[in-house]
Amino acid sequence: MLVAAGFKTITPKNAAQQQKLQTLKTGQVAQVQKNGKTYYVVADPSQNVVYVGGPTQYQNYQQLRAQRQLAEENLEAAEMYQDAAMRWDTWGGWGRWGWY
Repeated sequence: MLVAAGFKTITPKNAAQQQKLQTLKTGQVAQVQKNGKTYYVVADPSQNVVYVGGPTQYQNYQQLRAQRQLAEENLEAAEMYQDAAMRWDTWGGWGRWGWY
């Protein structure tokens, strides 16, 4: 999702960068100020990369996360309604008591 939002991947090139990667919290977005600019950094030590983006990329990432969350909620709701409809059909709906 980070790459889709426009974040760039950076692989540490020396021991100092590698050490810095290890100090970042895995999978959490960290805001960093450098030379008067704001950057957003996400560490993935297991892949030996850091994802780096600016405010635009971070905003894109937030939008993608919101869209994903909405899609997951819609799927859960659809599954819940489908399950309820199946249970309704198994005990006869309204027909069992003649309420139709």
